[in-house]
Amino acid sequence: MSMNKPGLAPLSFIAAAIALLGCPADDVMTDTMPSTVSTTMMTAATLDTGDGDGDPDTTGDGDNNCGDGVVQPGEQCDLGPMNSPTGQCTPDCTIASCGDGYVWAGLEECDDANNSNTDECVENCKLADCGDGFTQTGVEECDDGNQDEADGCTTMCVPAMCGDGIVQEGEQCDDANLLTGDDCPACQLAFCGDGHIHGGVEQCDDGNMNSNDACVYPQCVPNVCGDGHINVGVEQCDDGNDDENDLCANDCTLT
Repeated sequence: MSMNKPGLAPLSFIAAAIALLGCPADDVMTDTMPSTVSTTMMTAATLDTGDGDGDPDTTGDGDNNCGDGVVQPGEQCDLGPMNSPTGQCTPDCTIASCGDGYVWAGLEECDDANNSNTDECVENCKLADCGDGFTQTGVEECDDGNQDEADGCTTMCVPAMCGDGIVQEGEQCDDANLLTGDDCPACQLAFCGDGHIHGGVEQCDDGNMNSNDACVYPQCVPNVCGDGHINVGVEQCDDGNDDENDLCANDCTLT
């Protein structure tokens, strides 16, 4: 005949007895555990919401130290000691982008953390340059975004002007000077009657196409007695010859 040793009754028998007595099993378990263990387990169950840090929130351990290598809430990246002002992840734990104030090596030429396109760092974090379409304050007078010399804004980003050596719209020539006695005065081709005496070509030029004044057109030579052009106010007649026996004497007076 088998015998059970006292104190070794099956667990099922104990549980059944507890149920008959009307005592909840968890009360019995709590009462039978050491107080320190019971308190610790209950506290953990109350505070920890599943994120493993033992507190009632769900935001991790609350350590938002940028640079710890862990991407925390509010951070876009965190490479720990590899965070860099010239790298993809900045010292602020944000992904590098134009306008953040950090120059991303190899991708940005500059980054001044603003949206101004009139300073030395313009759109897309490029260094300002003549021809980029942005007029740099204090440096450029114009910038039309191209390298066309003849459109009003030169490749030096200054407005085109007569004498700059570039033939602009409305100019017939431009010899890179402001002289009026050559063949390109005021950026127009020289001609008799333009008001500019063309050196070595014209003797006079009174700016008109009238031959009855002191300068004969179209030769631009002085009006003299006998040239066939009556210099009004000076000559009475001019028959273009030196015959004294006609109606106009050789001094261009009527006989």
